[in-house]
Amino acid sequence: MNTIAVVFRKELKDGIRDRRAVMSAFIFPVLAPIMVYGFVMMIVSLRTQAVDTVVPVMGIENAPALVEWLKERDVKVEPFSGDPEEAVRSKAKELVLVIPDNYQERFRNIRTAVVEIVNDGSRNDTQATYRRLEILIQRYSNEIASLRLIARGVSPEVMRVVTTEDIDVASKQQLAVAALNFLPFYIILAAFVSGMGIAVDSTAGERERKTLEPLLINPIQRYDIVFGKWLASSAFSGLGLVLTLVLCVAALLHAPLSDIGLNFHISVEQILLVAFATVPVAFLVTSMQMLLGIFAKSFKDAQSYIGMLTFLPMIPFFIMLINPFATQDWMYAVPMLGQFILMTDVLGMKETPGFAYVYSFASSFVLGAGLALVTARLFQRESII
Repeated sequence: MNTIAVVFRKELKDGIRDRRAVMSAFIFPVLAPIMVYGFVMMIVSLRTQAVDTVVPVMGIENAPALVEWLKERDVKVEPFSGDPEEAVRSKAKELVLVIPDNYQERFRNIRTAVVEIVNDGSRNDTQATYRRLEILIQRYSNEIASLRLIARGVSPEVMRVVTTEDIDVASKQQLAVAALNFLPFYIILAAFVSGMGIAVDSTAGERERKTLEPLLINPIQRYDIVFGKWLASSAFSGLGLVLTLVLCVAALLHAPLSDIGLNFHISVEQILLVAFATVPVAFLVTSMQMLLGIFAKSFKDAQSYIGMLTFLPMIPFFIMLINPFATQDWMYAVPMLGQFILMTDVLGMKETPGFAYVYSFASSFVLGAGLALVTARLFQRESII
């Protein structure tokens, strides 16, 4: 253990002195909260712009009652003249509501009056406004239809054969985490990025600089060398992961989530629980990076190999995004998937069993130690030098 501690301190000092390693370790934790905050602000902007956007209307005089009804629902209306399709196509207007000249005639004759919403379906930034306007016009149509039935002595309930009532069992905290499900992905990805520089430099980098052979001829066990390097890389990776977690949570706490009806609160205890469950990922990630690094001939060659590992945290992210599933106890023992589920549960204020933390911690750490042991055994081969 003394030998491992000596190698650990030596690798840690070398890593701190290496500006490139420090930059690669902490550039992501610094940029991640900025990206998270920017992404949240984009979501808030897309969901709130429908309320603030002015709706150009062509033919206001053809449906004064409809226009007045929209204004009463806080829709800002402005007259429009010209070619609506060209205005939308050229992005001069987000959309245009066109009320045709025959609107009043068809309305009086109790025939279906058609209004047109000219929009660009390829623009995601206008969809919220389009959907809100479409829903409001449908509500206006239903109100007029009900009044017509009442005037003829018919109850509007005749037309409502079946209706739905939305009962959402999720809390606002859980809705916030569901909307921000990219946060666990960012936190796990930080472990891959932060420890990569040290892990690669201590294997492929040493070989490229021709310093690996002089290191291995020292009268110490190669297991001690590998485990010392592994722990030093894991320290950088774990620190980057925790820093990303803390800064991203701080960014979310300052984001205006209440503007879109979401709440996000987290206690120090929750942050500690999430950190406890996810830090072992750092040990697993760096062991994989070192294992791949010993087969590379240069630092750049190793980076190309190890870069493919960054796709691993995307797997649980896309699984839960595309095909949501009911959590089973064994899932907590699956590295990265278990941490992803656990983070989502803790941040969403869901009750999480105590064994979930043990499973998540033990599985990742044991698998990481096993891969580090495999790397140490490979270091026994002369071909590695």
